Amino acid sequence: MMKLFVGNLSYETTEKSLREALAEHEPILDIHRPSDRETGKPRGFAFVTFASPEEGMKAMDTINGLKLDGRELRADEAADRGRDNHPAARQKRVSMDVEVERVDDRPVGPDGKKVRYKSI
Repeated sequence: MMKLFVGNLSYETTEKSLREALAEHEPILDIHRPSDRETGKPRGFAFVTFASPEEGMKAMDTINGLKLDGRELRADEAADRGRDNHPAARQKRVSMDVEVERVDDRPVGPDGKKVRYKSI
C-alpha cells in the first residue's frame, strides 16, 4: 500500500475526475479530498492510496506534470502525521523544571525580622 500527496489541484477537480485521470493505475483504494473547515470548499490537494508501492510509484510519475482542469499537478509520497513528523516534535525539547534558588530580599524590620508583605 502507498499513499501519495497530490498537490496543485483545481477547486473544480472532483474525486471522480481524479480517479478517471489515474484509471490506468487501479486499484486505487482511497481518495481523500480535504475541505476547508470554514468554507466547506475543497482544498488544493488530495491523498490517493494505491494497493501496491509499485503502482504508487508509477502513478507518481504519471501525476507529476499531468494537466487536469487547467492545472499542472505534482505528487509526492505522503508522510504520516505522527507525533515525530510534526515540526514542533522535531524541535529540541527544553525542560521547564529549573531549580532556581529564591532570594529573600525583604527588608529587615526594627525587631530584626524580615518584614512581611501583606496583600492589598
